[in-house]
Amino acid sequence: MLVPLRIIIHLGCFAPLIWLATVLASGDETALGSDPIKEIEHFLGYTAILIFCFMFVLGIILQLLKKNQYQILRRPLGLWAFAWALLHVSSYFALELGLDFSLFISEIVNRPYLIFGGIAFGILTLMAITSLPQVKQAIGKKWFTVHQLAYPAIVLAAVHYYWSVKGITLAPIVVGVLVAAIVAWRIKMRKG
Repeated sequence: MLVPLRIIIHLGCFAPLIWLATVLASGDETALGSDPIKEIEHFLGYTAILIFCFMFVLGIILQLLKKNQYQILRRPLGLWAFAWALLHVSSYFALELGLDFSLFISEIVNRPYLIFGGIAFGILTLMAITSLPQVKQAIGKKWFTVHQLAYPAIVLAAVHYYWSVKGITLAPIVVGVLVAAIVAWRIKMRKG
C-alpha cells in the first residue's frame, strides 16, 4: 500500500512543475500575468508552502485515523517542499536579482519578510540534509529535535508569504488558516 501512495505523492508534487514548464514553453507572455518573473517566484513559493502544509495535515489525519505506520509518507512531502522552496529561492536569485550575490545578501538582511523566508528555508535545508539516512543515523536522537523545527519553519514561511503578497487575498488566508490549525493541533497534542 505504501508504494502506490508514494507514487501518488511524487506525481502530485511534480505535476505543478509540468504545468509551469508547459506555460513557459507555450511562449504566451500573458499566461503568467503582467509580471511573469514575480508570478513564477510566487507560484514556486506557494507550491512549496502548500506541500509543506500538506505534510503536517497528513500527519494529523494519520494520527486521527491511528495509522501511524504511514507517517513515513510525510518524508517525501518534506523533501518536495524543500525542492520547491529551493526553486523559489533560486528563481528570486537568478530572475529577480540577476545572480548578484551581494545584492541577494543585502535584500535578505534589509527586508523583514525575506529574513523570515530565509530562516524558514534554512530550517527546511537542515531538515532535508538530516533526512539523508547516513546523516540521520549519525545524529541519532537529535534527529527528532531537529525535525521539530518544522513547526517554527511553517509559521515563518506563512508570515513570509503573507508579507510577500502585500495584500489580503484568498491564498494567504488559506495558508494562514492551515498553519493556525497545524499549530493548534501541535499545542493540543503537547498538552494532552
